[in-house]
Amino acid sequence: MLLKKDTFNKLTIAALLAGPPLIESIEVNMVFISLVSLFMFFNLNFKYSKELIKLIFPLITILFVAIFSSFFFSSELFNVIKDFFFTAKPFLYILIGYFLISKIKDRAFFFKIIIYLGVFFAVIHIYLSIFFIANNENYNLNLLRNFAGRGNTIEIFALVILLSKKGKELFKFNSKYKKLIAVILITSFVFYLSRTVTVSVILLFLGISGYLGITRKGLFYMLGFFSLISLFYVYLFSVDLERGASGIEGFLYKIKIAPAEIFDSKINLKDHADLWDHWRAYEAQKAFEQIRDTPLHVGLVMGKGVGSLVDLEFVAPLTDGGIQYITTLHNGYSYITFKAGILGLLFFILFILLLYMRVYIKSSNSKVIIINNLLSGIAVYYMFTTLIVSGIYNPRDIGGIIIGGLMYLSFYYKSNKQITESV
Repeated sequence: MLLKKDTFNKLTIAALLAGPPLIESIEVNMVFISLVSLFMFFNLNFKYSKELIKLIFPLITILFVAIFSSFFFSSELFNVIKDFFFTAKPFLYILIGYFLISKIKDRAFFFKIIIYLGVFFAVIHIYLSIFFIANNENYNLNLLRNFAGRGNTIEIFALVILLSKKGKELFKFNSKYKKLIAVILITSFVFYLSRTVTVSVILLFLGISGYLGITRKGLFYMLGFFSLISLFYVYLFSVDLERGASGIEGFLYKIKIAPAEIFDSKINLKDHADLWDHWRAYEAQKAFEQIRDTPLHVGLVMGKGVGSLVDLEFVAPLTDGGIQYITTLHNGYSYITFKAGILGLLFFILFILLLYMRVYIKSSNSKVIIINNLLSGIAVYYMFTTLIVSGIYNPRDIGGIIIGGLMYLSFYYKSNKQITESV
């Protein structure tokens, strides 16, 4: 018996959101996304909103700049194909999210599937964390996170949508297990002991609540947030924290070294501890050095294109055999610049601005306002995560699907002002 189209679309969106965290092979995810993209493009009669086209235009331009600049540098075909996918994935995900959510009759399904998948991954994470702690007397934070997981985007969005006051206005979640679901998500959040996850949740909470706009209230909350961060760092640098410590001390140490990890590229290559504490800064430095060292500085303007590799200038212990050349970087800003130059970086900033500016779009529909506030929060979230884990260009990031789904729902509720829905 063939699946109904609505059921098929629901299963597809669920698989796209769950696939990257579940399937370790990036190549398998590439094939799946390619098949879904072909299915989407074969629907020739489907129309995307002008707002969506305007939003993804900078991302498409980055891809074309990277393709054009690749003609000036030689690369292996496999790396070209993989890089093409990494660079195209952000706008493909946005298009796919928009397309699939538009084909699902239950508009609230999008929020429900995020929450249910968030709980699914949270349960797995809690189990793995407890299992590791119960079976290891001597462990540190890094070992725990390597085993149980370092973070999950779905859980972050599930936590924000479920627990925020504005999230409750988007749709009514009437499950009798609501309190249990909240406890599971919060417990998993605590077990992650992750700087990135913690800041991401805070930014998205501020975003969905409408506190990231440049208004008196917004400035108050943003100033308060940065003041707390500053005072927290004053405290961290006043105490002695041991590297490799377990529990909260290990978490605080990771927070303490975060600025140096991103910006201080001076390392002792023979000291692995020093290497990992400054790894993001080191690989970013090598990327910027190598685009400057190109004929007529063409790399600085347009990057080195799809397929280009960053030479670490030593065999880094990233795998069992070590690796010297890498195609992706933790710092997404340096990654974009390495592939598409300053030109590509400017277009990425334009994309972030277009997404952020949605906080200023006025509407008589409260759901449109909340969704646009959340999209603006996602823009600030990507400003942060692009610096840490390459943001929307992370091969395992599924934020583009969420952006696409929210863009469609914003368009839908804007066009149907009298619609109210419940779960």
